[in-house]
Amino acid sequence: MGEDSQSIYQVCTQPDYVFVKVNGRASYVNCDPFRRFLHDVLADGQCKFVFDFADCSGLDSTFLGILAGVALAIRGKEEDSCMTLLQLGERNLETVKNLGIHRIANVRAKENPPDIENLEGIGDGFNGETASVREVYEAHKRLTELNESNARKFHDVVAFLEQRLDEEEVGDRDPDKTQ
Repeated sequence: MGEDSQSIYQVCTQPDYVFVKVNGRASYVNCDPFRRFLHDVLADGQCKFVFDFADCSGLDSTFLGILAGVALAIRGKEEDSCMTLLQLGERNLETVKNLGIHRIANVRAKENPPDIENLEGIGDGFNGETASVREVYEAHKRLTELNESNARKFHDVVAFLEQRLDEEEVGDRDPDKTQ
């Protein structure tokens, strides 16, 4: 990456929480390294997350489904487990509220982030692969489980992705498939 380019996802793992700064547009195109990072820190037992969206220009539903998955995964794990979303900006805040994510995460739109140094970019060596069909499906499925409105909004997307997954599965089992 060039010297003036900045990772979309910058992280710092503290002993008692994980801090993530999101720069630019967070979407299915670039969220796979982010998803893998969150999977790893959840597996390590982290249950407090702070996300700073001050420099985030947009959030897509795949990214938000990943966030919802983390919020649901930590829910009830420990008494002080939580996800906090800071400085969302008007448009991103509206999206978060429309999808019901504000009900499973602490939203503090105007609160400043903690003073964090040593942020590390994740996905700097990103190979350009977008999230897989399965990952996009799982993210949208999580959103549909949050509320009935999301179930209606994403019904067609989920149905399409289920069809794609079924086709991939059949293709993987096809004995005539060339290697």
